[in-house]
Amino acid sequence: MYISDSWNERWAEGFSLSFYYSHLPEALISFLSFIIPISAFKLVVIIRTWLLILLPISFFWGARILGFPTGFGLIFSFFSQAIFTDGLYGLDSSSFLWRGWGLISQLLALFFLPLAFAYGINYLKNRKNLGKAIIFNFLLTQAHFGIFYLLLFAYPIFWILYLDSWKKTGKRILIFLSLTIVSLAYFVLPFFLTSKYRNFSLWDPIWKFNSWGLNQILIWLANSDLFDFARFPFLTIFVIGGLFWSLISRNKINRYLVSLLGLYFILFVGRDILGPLVNFIPGMSEYHLHRVIVMVQFVGLLIASDFLYSIILKIMNAQSHFFHKKRHLRILKYLFVAILIILISVSIYLIEKPVINYAKDNDTWIKRSNIDYQKNINDYQSIVNSIKKLPPARVYAGRPGNWGRDFKIGDTQIYMALSNDGFPIIGFLPQSWSPNSDAEQFFNEENPSHYDLYNVGYLVLPSNKKPPRFAKLILKKGRFSLYKVDSEGWFTIGKSSLAVMTKKTNLVNITHLWFYSPMFTNRDYPVIALNNEKFTFVDRIIKMSGQNEYDDNKNIWKENPLFTNQEKFEQSLINKVEKKLTQGYSVNFKLKSQCQNCVLILKQTFHPNWRFTVNGKNQKSFPVFPFFSAIQLNNPGEYVIIATYYPSNVKTILLILGSAILVFVFAFKKILL
Repeated sequence: MYISDSWNERWAEGFSLSFYYSHLPEALISFLSFIIPISAFKLVVIIRTWLLILLPISFFWGARILGFPTGFGLIFSFFSQAIFTDGLYGLDSSSFLWRGWGLISQLLALFFLPLAFAYGINYLKNRKNLGKAIIFNFLLTQAHFGIFYLLLFAYPIFWILYLDSWKKTGKRILIFLSLTIVSLAYFVLPFFLTSKYRNFSLWDPIWKFNSWGLNQILIWLANSDLFDFARFPFLTIFVIGGLFWSLISRNKINRYLVSLLGLYFILFVGRDILGPLVNFIPGMSEYHLHRVIVMVQFVGLLIASDFLYSIILKIMNAQSHFFHKKRHLRILKYLFVAILIILISVSIYLIEKPVINYAKDNDTWIKRSNIDYQKNINDYQSIVNSIKKLPPARVYAGRPGNWGRDFKIGDTQIYMALSNDGFPIIGFLPQSWSPNSDAEQFFNEENPSHYDLYNVGYLVLPSNKKPPRFAKLILKKGRFSLYKVDSEGWFTIGKSSLAVMTKKTNLVNITHLWFYSPMFTNRDYPVIALNNEKFTFVDRIIKMSGQNEYDDNKNIWKENPLFTNQEKFEQSLINKVEKKLTQGYSVNFKLKSQCQNCVLILKQTFHPNWRFTVNGKNQKSFPVFPFFSAIQLNNPGEYVIIATYYPSNVKTILLILGSAILVFVFAFKKILL
């Protein structure tokens, strides 16, 4: 069951990313790479290419399922390829092809989005295709939960607007949403129920959570950047024209689409309009609202397609009537058709021109990057091979905010390349969901204690960069230098004299203070009590009421609770031997004397799915600063401790239940209908 729930050692101190992130398509790709002679990376490229090729078919198919004519579907599928922005994370090609972005999960979700939406509405409206509606919404969720979550808003809006049959539609929507969510329960319920162990990062740009605001989005709409970056605003005109066309239309689907676009537009504007009201929408308080652009563009293209199709129908009807009255003007009819073809061809060229220019630029940069890559790959591979022969530890090769940003092979940062090659990295955060993400930003590359804290055993530096004074050169090849740094290993012993009762959002500042306090120097790791647990072995407890306030409105900057007089910590692990396991670590050691308030710390991000055994007996773990896993350990003696990440039993049961629901729907769909 590690496919549905596993621990990722490479990033953010071993965060259990797959517990929270949609990942089954990626797991399937990885599995295929073991049974066919193609690497996982090449498989991703092949799948991405085919998704881009087949994407218009999905849009066309979705339009036909919704009941729109063939001509509408052709326009909708063309618009799905014609839309273009300046990298706003929407559904245009730059989101999927720009070097370093490559939103493969969103691309896969976009492939399923028209089908999930169309079959969902088709069932609610016509009581057809319940099984297909559930399966395509399920597939959409597996590709990208965030896109599915946004789509969920579309179904209740449909029900509200069809009040003439609200009982029938209400029953259908209850059946549809209940079965869909139950089929996804293995992912949805743990995601929300254990959200306290998923970080809400203060280091992410504020626009990710709050979106861009009304002023900026109106500017983008007015200068056509939301649909037509760097070209004549064809799509923007059709979207705006379609809005007015749909408002005066008597067609309920048209009015529904306008209502839906209005809802998504408000969500896309973000907290600039909604303010704290966003927090009352389940799951939205931590949602990246700027990503709502996907649904704004998707619904906008539906409206634009309907408007253009209506215009074409009127023109065709008008010319048919005209030439029917004047049969002898056949030459003019052919001339009209020829002019129409020329106008369409010119329009397509103008629409696609910035996309073509983008592709040319991207191709030029990729070729330049590949030349640099080939020039340096042998030197880089020598560094990689050397690290593989050394005892396992984390590797530091800079970060996006310092010299690491420009330290590359080809056009890939070294910290990203090393992570791709299987090494646990510090400084590279493809996701900021780990509770260690924010604290990791306090890592000081000139402080040996910080290397020991995170078990950073190796440094990869540019050859022209001066290393820290305590780093020892192992190998220098070309532009790359590999250094060794002393570190105690994955396990260490310390004490916990303080428990901090807090919410996850109030941890960052007091953790920052800890890095520069006597407690850090003295190996005193405060316990983190996210559930208001009582830890009897600590000397004192403080309760954070905000990011800077604790207890009776005391301020951590004025009355720092971490600056206390302490006895020097003298304990150590004798004869320690560590081993790396498939899903964890083991350690053998001897504790020489009685140890008050002592804790054994595993330098991996805490999660309830970690299980510790001490000499064969289970022992409960808990989080300590910065957000590591720890167990209490006081008595002298010989110890064998095994720490293993186990998939959640609840998640496993829910996965089996969800699979049974899918089978039930297809077996007994007539009863449900």
